[in-house]
Amino acid sequence: MLTRRMMLVGLMFLVPQLHAAGVATLQSGDGQQKVTMTVEYDDQGRVRMNVPESPGASGYMLARDGKVWMVMNAEGQTMVMDMAQMAAMGTVNNDDTLQQEFVSAKPTGEKQTVAGFEGEVYELTWKEKGKTRTDKVVLSKDPLVVEYSNAWMKFAESMAKSMGQKMNNSIGQYFEKEGVGMLKMGDGFEVVSIKSGKANEQDFVLPKATMQMPFMQR
Repeated sequence: MLTRRMMLVGLMFLVPQLHAAGVATLQSGDGQQKVTMTVEYDDQGRVRMNVPESPGASGYMLARDGKVWMVMNAEGQTMVMDMAQMAAMGTVNNDDTLQQEFVSAKPTGEKQTVAGFEGEVYELTWKEKGKTRTDKVVLSKDPLVVEYSNAWMKFAESMAKSMGQKMNNSIGQYFEKEGVGMLKMGDGFEVVSIKSGKANEQDFVLPKATMQMPFMQR
């Protein structure tokens, strides 16, 4: 399942963007709780996030045509779930803890290399559910990093829309103005690798469901 921290990081990036194709591998969590997943994106603005496999099951989230879908494969059956419908039915968390407001980004003067890309360290401050939070982030102007961030923004934008979220003064607007992408945030999120190139068209095709979740049956 998509981790909450990954979702919060993604929702920071809500700004318009251009599209490029590639694959990024991301890691979230601490210690034994670390989760690794891949984000695939194409030049049509479609984004697929492959979630970690569990025994007997695998799945991914697909953002395309302004909507986000959760696809799960288990025991030979395929379930396709509309995230907006799930949010409307109260089966996913859509409260205001996902809404974040940019406050400031102060350069520390430090440099750090993440996944082979050199970046600059900033102290990032934002507001979340009435509380002010600060963490160190590594930002880069490398084109590949910016392209990956743009794709991540697209996914986050679609996810926020499906959950009824409205984002104003987002951190992503600051990133867009500065022309940067994020490589790392604190000790809980970082990029493992980024590769550009043509995406597999079949990875962005929404499959036909062979099974419905009980709460979605009418």
